[in-house]
Amino acid sequence: MPADPLWRQPAAPVPPADAVAVVHAFLHRCRAWGAEREIPALLEALQLDAGPEPAARLHQWATWVAFLDHALAELESGALDRWFESTDTL
Repeated sequence: MPADPLWRQPAAPVPPADAVAVVHAFLHRCRAWGAEREIPALLEALQLDAGPEPAARLHQWATWVAFLDHALAELESGALDRWFESTDTL
């Protein structure tokens, strides 16, 4: 059993379906943070300063949310299920 790098002890096995559910919930929260907090704040900031730095930060957050949408879709479709079956398949 591989050691957990945070606790330096063997990692407890997690059923694949539970692991998928935890990762899905985490990614959903990350997406909500970007879409509901960061992007609106940056859009508001751009009203005051339309310079390249705030625009670049907005682009980064929009890209992050798009990536999370893609990752969530792959989780929901089952495309990543094999990743959760065994650490040997990575």
